[in-house]
Amino acid sequence: MTRTVVIGSGFGGLAAAVRMAARGHRVTLIEKQARAGGRAAPVEIGGFRFDGGPTVITAPFLFEELFELAGRRLEDHVRLIAVDPFYRIFDARGTVVRVQRQLR
Repeated sequence: MTRTVVIGSGFGGLAAAVRMAARGHRVTLIEKQARAGGRAAPVEIGGFRFDGGPTVITAPFLFEELFELAGRRLEDHVRLIAVDPFYRIFDARGTVVRVQRQLR
């Protein structure tokens, strides 16, 4: 069995670890922070919880694929909720762009 080390447990590191494990590698995942998730991990300060990173998932099918590789179903562990607008971008002049998208 091949041993593999993945450094960093953000979305990319977690995805690499799942893919390597699905191919039969013995995976060690190393993360310097106290919890997995990289920028997607929430930050707790003074009893409040903040999202410090990705706030939108633009390709949910990639998460479905990873769960399938791990022999699991995404919907058994995570509930994705479509929001409208999907996200909103604005600049200092007040110009707003609303992005709409439907989850499958």
